[in-house]
Amino acid sequence: MRRVLLVGLLGCAGCLEPGDPMLAARDTDPPEVVSTKPGAGGTVLVDGSLEVVFSESMDTRTLRPGIAVFEGRVELPLVLTVPPGSDVDDNVERGDVPYTVTVSTEPGVLKPGTAYTLVLRNSLTDFEGNPLRQEVRVPFRTEP
Repeated sequence: MRRVLLVGLLGCAGCLEPGDPMLAARDTDPPEVVSTKPGAGGTVLVDGSLEVVFSESMDTRTLRPGIAVFEGRVELPLVLTVPPGSDVDDNVERGDVPYTVTVSTEPGVLKPGTAYTLVLRNSLTDFEGNPLRQEVRVPFRTEP
């Protein structure tokens, strides 16, 4: 029995190519903000929402503390909507897939013709724990 087990283990070890990793390399690239809607200086309806597109899937635990909207120095309460979980097996390497987060407020929070700032803090991380390189600020206004 030992001999069969030993032969089996040695046979499996011969299948591996020297230097080929068994697992894909760890992602060390920080996520990026691909786009925001509205863009800097843009407008949104008072009952509208904002969109943030990241370069890759984000750690949902960092989204709420990492995304903020300010009116002056006052941070507004937000509601975030994230994409549903992926149907792709986690073991399949699929590269960076854009990740869209919808940012909205409760009805009546945004005021017509008012300036706001969307802030994306560098505490936002991807699934590997890589943070944004720097904080992103996007000024916008609500339509009158």
